Amino acid sequence: MGDRPLHRFRTRQRSSRQTLRVLGMAVAVVLSAVTGCAQSAGTAETDSTAGLSQHVVSSASAMLDKFVADGRTPGAVVEVSTPDGVWTHTAGRSATSPDTPMYAQLQHRIGSITKTFTTTLILQLVQEGKVGLDDPVSRYVEGVPNGDRITLRMLGTMTAGLSEYLANPDFRNRFFEDPMRVWTPSELLDASYALGAQFPPGTDSDYSNANTVLLGLVVEKVAGAPFGDVLTDKILRPRGLDHTVWPVDASFPQDHVLGYTTLDPVRGVTDSTSWSPTQAYSAGQMISTAGDLTQWIRLLGRGDLLTPELQAERLRWQPLGDNDDNWHYTFGLEENSGWIGHNGAIPGYMSYAVYHPALDATIVLLINSDAAIDGEPPVNVLLRDLSPVLFPEQPVRVPVVR
Repeated sequence: MGDRPLHRFRTRQRSSRQTLRVLGMAVAVVLSAVTGCAQSAGTAETDSTAGLSQHVVSSASAMLDKFVADGRTPGAVVEVSTPDGVWTHTAGRSATSPDTPMYAQLQHRIGSITKTFTTTLILQLVQEGKVGLDDPVSRYVEGVPNGDRITLRMLGTMTAGLSEYLANPDFRNRFFEDPMRVWTPSELLDASYALGAQFPPGTDSDYSNANTVLLGLVVEKVAGAPFGDVLTDKILRPRGLDHTVWPVDASFPQDHVLGYTTLDPVRGVTDSTSWSPTQAYSAGQMISTAGDLTQWIRLLGRGDLLTPELQAERLRWQPLGDNDDNWHYTFGLEENSGWIGHNGAIPGYMSYAVYHPALDATIVLLINSDAAIDGEPPVNVLLRDLSPVLFPEQPVRVPVVR
């Protein structure tokens, strides 16, 4: 559901998210039993080692294989790129019934990595002179509380004060009663507005999917076309991201990974592949592959999508909420210890994509489980463990958040 139930950022609505984490932890042992069957050694899917030493490649491969063998997730993909090439390793299974191997070319839901696309579209509209970052959102979307005081910049930097709709108990109950339900952006926003504002606009910062849902509506209003069409025409097609899509429903257009969620409070471990992604809209609805995400996160980090001036504006980092001082956020990107990117979570799928400008290197992780590990998102744990092996002098210092 976006990536808030398992996201690192701590918020004033912490108790609601802790409830969802506990649900995940309660059935994690069941997932371990499900994923522990018929494991096999992982697979190197590229001849290149991306300039990494054989020792590094062997160690990273063994770590990913063990992560899967220990029942952390049915399957996983890691892809690393450097100026010397691309190295990809897969482990486990893309589906447990029937038992199907994991392949890097399979599509995954990418959750909040969608935010990197949505905020880029907004910045491209700024670049074209069609919107201004200090425009009030009320100019484009009606009915937003404090909409005359909330700017597009505040939405992009998570400083608008909007509450997280996933923390609304009524919304959660309705979602789990019918996970296949198709949600409208207005319904998501109404669930946020019902909780009231977290703080006056521009006075604090806190992560909320409602911010990026509103930015998606701004894109539609200004472009005069559905969000998915704008995304395809302005980014996906011109950049050759042929395996990245905006799904119009719960189906996948290509071969894909099955997702397994632990968030359902009644059903336990559940195949969530066909759950509607519309509960995330422009904050988390997209589908992609490891290869496309590798290409995309490099484009973002290198500033290939914006003018140098606007890229510099985008990368004006700021701390978010009460989070670790070394972790910053702005316009759909996180920064820590020199790495730029975003994570993503939607029931049954978790992902991470980061880029280091000085190294011109990327790391992409994809897994098909959201079962918490000691209260933490499993993809966070995996990145924290893998990155020092891959880049010992420049690891991603993922903070421990439970």
